[in-house]
Amino acid sequence: MIKIKPFKAYTPKANYGGKVSTRQINSYSEEELQSIIDSNPDSFLNIILRDRNEELSSSEKFKKISDLFDESILNGQFVQSKKKSIYVYRQSNEEVSYIGIIAGASNEDYQQDKIKKHEHTLAKREKLFTKYLRLTGFNAEPTLLIHSKNTELEQIQKLTIEKSPLHHFTSDDGLNHELWEISDDETIEVVLNSFNEMDCLYIADGHHRSASSSLLALETPEKESTQSVMALFMSEENITIHDFNRVIKNTEKKSEEEIFQLLSLDFNHIESSKKILEPKNRHEFCFYMNKKWNRIKLKKEFNSNSTVVEQLDSQIITDYILSPIFGIEDLKNDNRVDFVPGNKGLDLLQSKIDEGKFDVAIAMYPVDVTEMKQVADEGLVMPPKSTFIEPKLRSGLTVYKF
Repeated sequence: MIKIKPFKAYTPKANYGGKVSTRQINSYSEEELQSIIDSNPDSFLNIILRDRNEELSSSEKFKKISDLFDESILNGQFVQSKKKSIYVYRQSNEEVSYIGIIAGASNEDYQQDKIKKHEHTLAKREKLFTKYLRLTGFNAEPTLLIHSKNTELEQIQKLTIEKSPLHHFTSDDGLNHELWEISDDETIEVVLNSFNEMDCLYIADGHHRSASSSLLALETPEKESTQSVMALFMSEENITIHDFNRVIKNTEKKSEEEIFQLLSLDFNHIESSKKILEPKNRHEFCFYMNKKWNRIKLKKEFNSNSTVVEQLDSQIITDYILSPIFGIEDLKNDNRVDFVPGNKGLDLLQSKIDEGKFDVAIAMYPVDVTEMKQVADEGLVMPPKSTFIEPKLRSGLTVYKF
């Protein structure tokens, strides 16, 4: 049984959703961040990053963020819902449409592993994020949680989007964003009951946000509002999992011939091309160096004794290419390897080699949602940078204050 919670969200005032809300901070360059802060006083970045260059302690910065958000409420930049509600959010362009429900997810469900994880979290980041939540007193970016297909929820979403949205705008990356509020008790009850019938949810994006919110809940058991974390709940069929490709520095200056001799121990060579090659199936990889693409396929056949992680293409790259050929084992800290999300296209992957920033590129087949869920079900974790999941959510479009 999954518990979700309606809440009184703070949202930007009418017609200001696009001016206020932002992409995830790590998607901006430093130059872009400063440009937005300087040119758009309404941007949520002017609340969470205004004093980022000042020599303040983290406690001072976080308290200042809390004060700035309170000021934004007083001056009418943010408006609170009149009653506890749930929200329907849609992100779309000509190619895709993502839709889901924003509400509070139960931290108790997370602690009881009803909300399942597939990534490790870092204790240092958990501690910092928990401090951030404690001192700012709000959560401004939902975690992304997925569930099995649910026709009842789909019908509610379909009926909701026929009405006028609370916010509707197009962001600078060409995506349309729409937000609706559901405040009638009868519909909310149907949604709550639909989730009550579910056995579990899976974190698609936001492992550290989930972990830190859980820690805050454990710190403040007497505070009802901290027992939930704001989340966007979506059907697993409605997300996109992109490949997460690797680029490598060949610091040992292995020759192409030597590299392919080593690859031939574990891979069959299928074809070569001057044009970009894209993996067509699991356990198939496209390898680029010296202005040429090569398609290779793992020889090994896995059996019932093999774990799901061993069979992930991201793990195969580490076990059979990065580690034995290039001596790269620590993907988080070794600067000889970097990662390019598949939504950027293989032409960008190739350009990083052609420009001389790296020497070798490896394109992989995207992880399937079934694999991701199986990893979580078995209590395992994926290698770093195994998935790049969309949609990426806005910050400051709905804010949960506790």
